Amino acid sequence: MRLAWQIAAVAALTLAAGGIWYAAAGRQDTAQQSGPQIRPTAVVAAAATTGDIPVTFDAIGTLRANEAVTVTSKLAGIVSKISFTEGQRVKTGDVLVELDATEAKAELAVAESQRRTVSQELERAIALLGRQAVAQARVDDLRVGLQGAEAQVNAARARLQDLTIRAPFAGVAGLRHVSPGTLVRPGDAVTTVDDIDTVKLDFSVPEAALRRLAVGQPVAARTAVFPGRAFTGVIGAVDTRIDPVTRTLTLVAEIPNDGFLLKPGLFMNVRLLLDERKGVVLIPEEALVPVGDRQYVFIVKDGRVERRQVVIGARQSGVVEAAEGVADGELVITRGTQKVREGSPVTVEIEPMRLPGPAGTQS
Repeated sequence: MRLAWQIAAVAALTLAAGGIWYAAAGRQDTAQQSGPQIRPTAVVAAAATTGDIPVTFDAIGTLRANEAVTVTSKLAGIVSKISFTEGQRVKTGDVLVELDATEAKAELAVAESQRRTVSQELERAIALLGRQAVAQARVDDLRVGLQGAEAQVNAARARLQDLTIRAPFAGVAGLRHVSPGTLVRPGDAVTTVDDIDTVKLDFSVPEAALRRLAVGQPVAARTAVFPGRAFTGVIGAVDTRIDPVTRTLTLVAEIPNDGFLLKPGLFMNVRLLLDERKGVVLIPEEALVPVGDRQYVFIVKDGRVERRQVVIGARQSGVVEAAEGVADGELVITRGTQKVREGSPVTVEIEPMRLPGPAGTQS
């Protein structure tokens, strides 16, 4: 009887152990069949939107004065007077330097005396011609002599005027290169005069931009000398020739120079407005994922990621035109693109996109 109880107890324990093992195995099979649970990845996204974006071209240019000249002497002479200060505003015709004119004044006086003598002889000859006391040939010779005397006077007066060096146009006088008592020779530099009320900026653009160029187009120029400040102007001239080596075209922008802050020779970064693209799809530039020579974005659709190739157009710092591949209103991932892949679930934090201003894109 005791043996029967022992056998029954062993059988019961065996059945209980088998049940526990079966239940555990069942749970393990269920877990294996259901697979691991993937937790959604947190990302930041922005909605693509329709807007306008200006297209510009950036270049580096060099400033020059609207008009510039190195003032030189026509004649040799000693500097007797300097009538300007460096950096002075001068008007057209203002006296800059005077050379000693003693000899030139004497030459003019001699020429005028000779003219008076010939003129008096001609008057007497004409009076005698009426009484036939002088030949017509003599009168003709005196008339020719008077013309020569007049030419001598004009030449002496011109030499005297050339000893006074004047400003050829209104502008700012530069550094002077002479002092009182300096002997100057023809062609010696005296000073410079620059018209910098308006300055000109020379820069080059690719020939492909030719069809979108016109005189009067706005430009904006910046320089590290005045950080944060833009100097605006317009295209004043377009070169008639394309450089056969660089395949570029030279443009000249005219920029008002209020306060004379800009100086000739200054390097400037110039931005030229070429076009305005209206009603295009815009996305944040940070959403782009370059792969080779192609660009991709990750779209959030129904809580999952979709990888999509895009064709980009005009771009600005922070914003780019999606010419193909993205529709208005679609969510594009801007932060977290390295953590997601095609089809992976995500949780999205939506941030607004900053739209481009009136200018400042790059083609």
